[in-house]
Amino acid sequence: MTFKLPLSLLLLFASLSFSAVACGSEQDLDAPPITASVLIEPEEGGGTWFKDVSVPKGTDGYELLKAAVDGNLVAEWYSEYRAHFVSSVLGVGPVGSEFWAVFIWNEDSLAWEPLPVGADLFSVKEGHIMGWALVEYNTESPELPTSIP
Repeated sequence: MTFKLPLSLLLLFASLSFSAVACGSEQDLDAPPITASVLIEPEEGGGTWFKDVSVPKGTDGYELLKAAVDGNLVAEWYSEYRAHFVSSVLGVGPVGSEFWAVFIWNEDSLAWEPLPVGADLFSVKEGHIMGWALVEYNTESPELPTSIP
């Protein structure tokens, strides 16, 4: 009976430690850098490419965006969501009901897909192609970037 509480605390600590390591949120500064590409598309058909952006292994999607545009963005951090809300990229912000959305290029289907998690929670891998586009929310016909890598 006296071992249940210490054992419970040990298991809790071990699971939290494993979760922190499994998330891969820490950059691996000893590993060689990776390269990924970023599309910034503020209007349909008008995109700017940042190809082969070099970042440390373990970089997240928001950090990749920030590196690609050399910090030329405006974003607000929401700690409760562990996410940045991007309001301006390269001096361009949304108009009306638009917002900056983030996408990943699927090499298998050769199509853009909405990122399944927030950019801050997405671990960028070698060769990834991410897109940031100003879109309007539409559940029936989601907007996607129009530029193709």
